[in-house]
Amino acid sequence: MKVEYTYDKKLIELNETTNGNDIEFFITLFDSELKKKLMKVRQYFDDNRVLTDIHYYIHPNNNYQVIVRNDFYNEFIIQLFRQQLLKEIKWA
Repeated sequence: MKVEYTYDKKLIELNETTNGNDIEFFITLFDSELKKKLMKVRQYFDDNRVLTDIHYYIHPNNNYQVIVRNDFYNEFIIQLFRQQLLKEIKWA
């Protein structure tokens, strides 16, 4: 099943590409307050025992790169939704 999601393009830009067996997300936050929410997503994955589930990189100007292992893709999308970085998710 494929996951489809929507987000507020005035607040966030999100691009997703396949990187081998992983999915790579490039995220730009247009509102600095959203940084706290994205940090909560990171913390969620930091708190589990799997060290290779996501790799999180911080770039200048509220730009972030997150490499998500394919088997954690749905969980990552759900966590973005829980933190209200996504407006809607659905399985197609």
